[in-house]
Amino acid sequence: MTYAEFDRSFSQKKLIFLDLDGTVYLGGKLLPGAKAFLDFLAGKGIKYFFLSNNSSRSKKDYVKKLGSLGIDSEEESIILSTDGVIAYLQDQGVQEIYVVGTRSMQEMFTRANIRIDSEKPKFVVLGFDTELTYAKIRDAALFMQKGVELLVTHPDRVCPTPEGPIPDTGAMIALLEKATGRRPKKIFGKPNVEMITHTLEKFEAAPDEVVIIGDRLYTDMELANRLPCDFILVLSGETGPSDISRLKRRPALIAENLGQIRKPPSQSLP
Repeated sequence: MTYAEFDRSFSQKKLIFLDLDGTVYLGGKLLPGAKAFLDFLAGKGIKYFFLSNNSSRSKKDYVKKLGSLGIDSEEESIILSTDGVIAYLQDQGVQEIYVVGTRSMQEMFTRANIRIDSEKPKFVVLGFDTELTYAKIRDAALFMQKGVELLVTHPDRVCPTPEGPIPDTGAMIALLEKATGRRPKKIFGKPNVEMITHTLEKFEAAPDEVVIIGDRLYTDMELANRLPCDFILVLSGETGPSDISRLKRRPALIAENLGQIRKPPSQSLP
């Protein structure tokens, strides 16, 4: 896909899935051209969803954050890795777990009538815990050593910030594996296609009518490859130009940020 082909291609698309951290914003700052790009999609009548592995926030938190950046959204337009964990637990009839996660994440389970601090949990659930304490890690490890299986919201090794990448759940998985010798039973979120297939079914969209836009190769691009659908890589988050040369399969389009998807830079990207 070239920049000149972009408008023609998008006229045939039904659904756009946009990563948030490193794609729409970085930290507390809206990335260049993000709002203009979303306005463009709305003007074309193209349905879009925000897709995030970051389980440290609830959907309510995301709506509030996006609003503070000048972007209107609804909880229904936000798909989180936590949603998949909750759906899985409900399908299994599980009501008692032990959560290593933020208060916002815990609230999502509580709203789903799942106890988060059980003394006899069916699962330990690990999310991106920016409120992590040693007591949480200790209790999780002890439960796992007793045979309780681990569920993880997403596999991201780091989370992009304006100061640089910081440890995410992938790093926390490694910590628990070293302490217990046990790997997770299941990891949710991107790149698992189950995160979005229910949305495709709801809107009767085929994979060739879908575009995923994000900044990570091993989650965002891998999700697009598994579906499979078009993927647009933005270099505003985790992935840099030096990573592109190692790709066996190039994205449909590479842009420095959302603002340059429709407006090509003065010099070509790698």
